Amino acid sequence: MISENIKAILLLTSHFNSNEVREYKTFSINEYGFFAYWLYRNGFKPESLLNDESFNEAWALWDNPLSHIEAKKVIDFKGLEKTISNISFERIQHLLNRGASLSLAIDKWQSAGVWIMDRQHPHYPQNFRKQLKHQSPALLFGVGNSELLTKNSIGFVGSRDCSVEDEQSTKHYVEQINRLGFQVVSGAAKGVDTHAMLASLENGNEAIGIMAESLFRASASNNWRQHLKDNKLVLISPFFPESRFTPANAMARNKYIYLLSKATVVITSGEKGGTWEGAKENLKRNWVPTLVSTHKQPLQAGNNALLTGNGLTRNCAKPFPISLSSTDEQIFNLISGKEVETTDKTFTSHAETSEIPETSQGHQSNLLDSSLAKAEKKKSHNSQKSTEPTQQSDLFGEQADNDLVTESNKPEFNNSKASKDKEKLDSDVTEQVVKIANEDESLESQTEERAAQQLNTSNIHSVSLIDLFYQKLSVLIVETSNNLIDKSELEHHFPELEIISKTALDKWLKHLVDEGKLLRPSAKKKQFSLPKASQETSTIKSKNETQR
Repeated sequence: MISENIKAILLLTSHFNSNEVREYKTFSINEYGFFAYWLYRNGFKPESLLNDESFNEAWALWDNPLSHIEAKKVIDFKGLEKTISNISFERIQHLLNRGASLSLAIDKWQSAGVWIMDRQHPHYPQNFRKQLKHQSPALLFGVGNSELLTKNSIGFVGSRDCSVEDEQSTKHYVEQINRLGFQVVSGAAKGVDTHAMLASLENGNEAIGIMAESLFRASASNNWRQHLKDNKLVLISPFFPESRFTPANAMARNKYIYLLSKATVVITSGEKGGTWEGAKENLKRNWVPTLVSTHKQPLQAGNNALLTGNGLTRNCAKPFPISLSSTDEQIFNLISGKEVETTDKTFTSHAETSEIPETSQGHQSNLLDSSLAKAEKKKSHNSQKSTEPTQQSDLFGEQADNDLVTESNKPEFNNSKASKDKEKLDSDVTEQVVKIANEDESLESQTEERAAQQLNTSNIHSVSLIDLFYQKLSVLIVETSNNLIDKSELEHHFPELEIISKTALDKWLKHLVDEGKLLRPSAKKKQFSLPKASQETSTIKSKNETQR
């Protein structure tokens, strides 16, 4: 039985057939995230909108900008004012007047075994709420055993057009993680996704598939039908069950694979596309460890770029290389976020090491839970304003203090040996972090100093901002190994430009290219170099400053 609250959320956020996609503009993730929280803060629920009297009361309040203040203190989406202005009376009425379409769709979906889960459901993935907060999916559609969403999983991602070697390597890694007590979560697409899921199922284990297109059609697929009947598989989607494939949906789906996993294995990747973008986002957000396979030599372009850091932002997490010779113990330690010595010496990972206390529990997946819980507790302690926030249930069934999602009680370890090991590990980690921080600070200081020394400080008030930008940029380009710098690197060096405007950096770079002060060697890549004359001048200046 579908609740009135879920029906209201469906009317606001979902299409009910493919013909509606162009006619109705349903709420986006951000629009629903803010509106739902605003309803909660003002004593309403989505189902309140189904009653004329409470709808009018809610809308009269929404129409007063002062009623948005408290919600804005919690939710800081980019472009929030535009998000709020997009929520109009006419739009909501148009969406809510689809009662007949809703009833037909629910009957059709339920006849195919499709269920609908909101954030209040006990099987709704906790990590979605924890990491995405108000941008977590309002609803999940699914078929199969929803309890699998609460089990420990390892993600597998890779190309649709994979080779036999990629397929064999995928099966090898799946067998390893199955032995360690994990199931597979992947995207259920052709290629690596399907190979990983079927390998786990054929090993007698379970699998989760996160669909970017028609869940309705996938539920009848020969690949999955028997496994669904055996309760060994669940297929889920944040998109309505009859949605068609779009690149945008595929890109959006990737984050959910990582967030449903304890770690994710990248089998094969190019330097663009869904696999590449998903891995980059995970490394940037540092959600879970990223394990990159080195089974193929030479390495695929994307695998190599991930491991060497080419195209990644400076402060993102580092991935771990794995190979077919990696032992179960090494794989388990990497899943736990613990750097290990591997037989593959081509790459060195510098990811932070999680705390791995000793425990008497025998099952390795239980050990992983304890390790992750301990690390999360420490991280939570440092980031929260109070260690004992007042908890309250919101309309999603979350325990929250405004936008703070508190964590459940973590296990404590009284074993004296574990305590000593933890102290040693803390000491080692602290020492390594301080060392890396000092190196970064030193490098940053040198770069800033060289850029500053190029300026004539006595005439600084006569120098335009873009000239200051160009002088510092010239030094950065000269100091790169190939005299070429990527725009993604500049975003780190010039964060102040985002304060001016989100497009300021692009406009300034275009202006310098138009002026002939910068070159853009490839129209397909946002990379920049100096003209030969400017490059030689900057090189001489840089050397002179170094000698001083």
